[in-house]
Amino acid sequence: MERLHTIWLDDTYVHGIIKIYDSIFEYLFHPIVLDEIKGEYRVINNLWYTTYHGAREFFRSPSNPYSVVGRMKVKEETTVGGSIVK
Repeated sequence: MERLHTIWLDDTYVHGIIKIYDSIFEYLFHPIVLDEIKGEYRVINNLWYTTYHGAREFFRSPSNPYSVVGRMKVKEETTVGGSIVK
C-alpha cells in the first residue's frame, strides 16, 4: 500500500485506524479490524474520516459492536491488506 502513512492499533492488535494519503483531502483515516480468517486488516464498512479523532469516535459509540482495548498506539511492521507496514 504505497498510500499508507500510519497505522494505530489497540493493545490486542484487533482494532485500529489507518492514515492514508488522499489527493482531495490530503489524508483519510479509516477504522480497521483484524480479519482473523485471512490474518489481514480490513476497513470497517468502507468508513472514512478526515481526522484521526473522527475515526476514533467511531469506536466510542455505545451501539458499535467494535470496541478498542486500551490505547491506540502507532505500530511498526504490521500486515495491512497483505502488505507489511514499516
